[in-house]
Amino acid sequence: MKYLFSSAIILACLAVAKYLSLLLNSSFPAPLLAMVMLLLLLLTGVVKEHQLKPTASPLLNYMPLFFIPAGVGIVEHLGLIGQHWSLLLTVFIIVPLSSVLLIGGVIAYFKGRENDD
Repeated sequence: MKYLFSSAIILACLAVAKYLSLLLNSSFPAPLLAMVMLLLLLLTGVVKEHQLKPTASPLLNYMPLFFIPAGVGIVEHLGLIGQHWSLLLTVFIIVPLSSVLLIGGVIAYFKGRENDD
């Protein structure tokens, strides 16, 4: 019975999210909206963790299986990745590095302003 109840809560969140997506004609993914709704229900205490645990625990154990399609997508496009490897490598290095430098500069600026007061 506990499995049925916890599954019903999760599926109800998904059903409401799909209905909202259709009603609002939104391109926002319904599963993501359902997870946000479930988080809000947990944070407000409407739903307790022990109510979801029977169904959520087995799903979390098999979570890596949900990422297999992304890995297959990468393997399917290895030729394209091979053609543009230098651009991809540059982007993977320059974007994080510039982000770190920008954030560091902003923090240093505000730390300097804080000391001037």
